[in-house]
Amino acid sequence: MNSLRLLSRNVQRVARSGTQARYFRSSSLLLTGKAHDATDETFSKLLSAKEPVLVDFHADWCRPCHMLDPIIREAVQNSGAVTLIRVNVDECPTVSSKYQIASIPCVMAFKDGEAVDRFVGALPKGAVKDFVEKHASRA
Repeated sequence: MNSLRLLSRNVQRVARSGTQARYFRSSSLLLTGKAHDATDETFSKLLSAKEPVLVDFHADWCRPCHMLDPIIREAVQNSGAVTLIRVNVDECPTVSSKYQIASIPCVMAFKDGEAVDRFVGALPKGAVKDFVEKHASRA
């Protein structure tokens, strides 16, 4: 109980002082090399990143999507220059219909908010790595 009181006092003291850590003031997010799950509402914000963006359209029931997921995550993490946005087609019908997704998995590459490349299906690890590196070099 005493530790909770001390924590509460410290939080109140920081709140009263009006100080704010520097890293909270930054409006730009560091998205590269990471995977982010998007919704219909957050998709456009995530897509507006300065670096190249790969969008993985998938579904929970799709076996090829589950096979592609660890491969593309590893390739994006190793590149460090692209952002991966994951869009579940069942949960985000607006985004899926906007980009006319008919087959999954479908991975689209975007540069400055415009689609520049895509592939459909679960490709081998080497092909996925080449696709990611090709778009990472355009950064």
